[in-house]
Amino acid sequence: MYMQKQQYDYQLQQSAAIRRFKHDLVNHIGALRELINQKKIGDAKDYIDTIWDMQEDFDLKIHTGDGFLDVIINYYLYLAEKENIEFAVSGKLTEKMPLEMVDITSLMGNVLQNAMEAAEKAAVPKIRVELVEHKREIFIVVSNSIMEKINAKKGFLVTSKKDKENHGFGMKNIAATVEKYHGEYYTDFIEENGEGMFKISIAIPRENKACR
Repeated sequence: MYMQKQQYDYQLQQSAAIRRFKHDLVNHIGALRELINQKKIGDAKDYIDTIWDMQEDFDLKIHTGDGFLDVIINYYLYLAEKENIEFAVSGKLTEKMPLEMVDITSLMGNVLQNAMEAAEKAAVPKIRVELVEHKREIFIVVSNSIMEKINAKKGFLVTSKKDKENHGFGMKNIAATVEKYHGEYYTDFIEENGEGMFKISIAIPRENKACR
């Protein structure tokens, strides 16, 4: 619910910015018309470039093929840019994710929140998201740089935070969502260009209905 609220607040901020831009659009057009009437073509071009840069800020920078997944991934892209974390997404879906919206939030929100927290501590912070469609499954692979390897215990990553009773639920929530949709996931530590990376790979059946 907290992640949903954060993403909703981000969307509200974007919507408010768009409304302000639209409100001023008539004035922008009027200014351009006057510059053209005065044959100040160079100034008019500069003005257009400025407006164009403004509207680009409102566009979703990443398009996955699933509108709700776009909101989540673009929200974490926004956070990553604020923290100077390299954030890259590859692949695109031809159809929507076979998950309910609340489950997409729980799954991807937890995955990306964990990735953000780990990458922030790394010497070269980066996060990579890969989307791959197969005939029967959708694969989501998220890799992030890490400061050091974390011990695994009973199939779950053990949180490095001191307050273990109130933290460490992220992987359990991921596991519960994957299980609900009869999917699979596994985690791994890899070395990439001499740097440690944590990777989680998730497979979700494309047509399998969730357990109720």
